[in-house]
Amino acid sequence: MTTGSQIAWDDTVLPFQLDASDIRGRLARLDGVLDGILKQHDYPHAVEALVAEMALLTALIGQTIDLRWKLQLQVQSKGAVRMIATDYYGPEDEGGVARVRAYASYDADRLTDEAPFDQVGEGYFAIMIDQGQGMTPYQGITPLAGGSLSSCAEAYFAQSEQLPTRFKLSFGKSTEPGVAEHWRGGGIMLQHMPKASPFVAQGDGSGEVLTAADLEQGDVEEHWNLFGGSRAAESVDLFGARHRKDDDG
Repeated sequence: MTTGSQIAWDDTVLPFQLDASDIRGRLARLDGVLDGILKQHDYPHAVEALVAEMALLTALIGQTIDLRWKLQLQVQSKGAVRMIATDYYGPEDEGGVARVRAYASYDADRLTDEAPFDQVGEGYFAIMIDQGQGMTPYQGITPLAGGSLSSCAEAYFAQSEQLPTRFKLSFGKSTEPGVAEHWRGGGIMLQHMPKASPFVAQGDGSGEVLTAADLEQGDVEEHWNLFGGSRAAESVDLFGARHRKDDDG
């Protein structure tokens, strides 16, 4: 990859659609944006990893909203990391630049050596969309569960939108020779379109949080495995080929 093409890819989200399998998705790469977010704070490693994961989720999900809308992702928990919040500001005009910010609140003395997601504890994951003046903001909430923030986002789409959704994220500090160490990350978001929604009515009423797997049956599951879960998600490794990966979603 040439220097020119590297610059063109920096801080970019690209949508795509696989018509034959009713799957749509987005590829994201955050370099300067992610590095800028994390350099503003002296977060411990576990908090850095959670903020990086949340920022990538925000960029991928945010690309779906309209111009001038605002998307916010938020985690509220009883754990050592009490809150993580991100904002995505949609472009003012077609072809314009979106803005992303992220921050966290935590109790340093309660952090442990466990995995980053273990620092959040019991709580909820929320997605909020502000469509502008005169419009009622939308909010969806799902419990913190599944072992990662990506799993929480997948549960939100399964439960609130009835869309089987998968995320695969990779992020860490770049250690390229001759270049100052800096954060970079990439990710892919895959969604199977509304043909999956009738399966929601087949739930057992147990009160358990729906996941993408609960909506994947028959042809939907076959298409997902062929074009989504097992193949397309692996392409995210292209983003992490030259950096030390810290955590995955």
